[in-house]
Amino acid sequence: MQIKLLSYLLLSFLSLLFLTGCPGPSDYDMDLPGGYSVIRTSADEVKITPKVSEGSWGTGVIPAKVTEVAWDDKYIIAKQLGLKNDDNGYQIPDEKNVSFWILEMITDEVTGPLDGKSFTEKKAEFGISNDIVLQEIDDIRGDG
Repeated sequence: MQIKLLSYLLLSFLSLLFLTGCPGPSDYDMDLPGGYSVIRTSADEVKITPKVSEGSWGTGVIPAKVTEVAWDDKYIIAKQLGLKNDDNGYQIPDEKNVSFWILEMITDEVTGPLDGKSFTEKKAEFGISNDIVLQEIDDIRGDG
């Protein structure tokens, strides 16, 4: 009886470890210039982080949920939806909480969160071309 219980507990533990310890099939990282990456660890946890080494990233500099991104040789720009709790306590995107971010790759300086008007003004101030247009991440990755 004890062996059966022990086997059950061991199997349950290994199953839990496997389910929580492995990335999901939709998780990814996408390299950006300047040593940064878009990291997706769940459907709504998509952020921009510095890449420390292959398979290792630092703390996010642009928080979840990043939905669109673009770059030139000096800047990474991003659109982000803030997250809110749903009725079950899960974090979900808040379509009414839209922010924009500008990351200067040379200095690692982050400007944001910005509203649409401030974002347009800062892009002009930093000399970011209007030809640099935000695109859905899935479109850039070829999944869209």
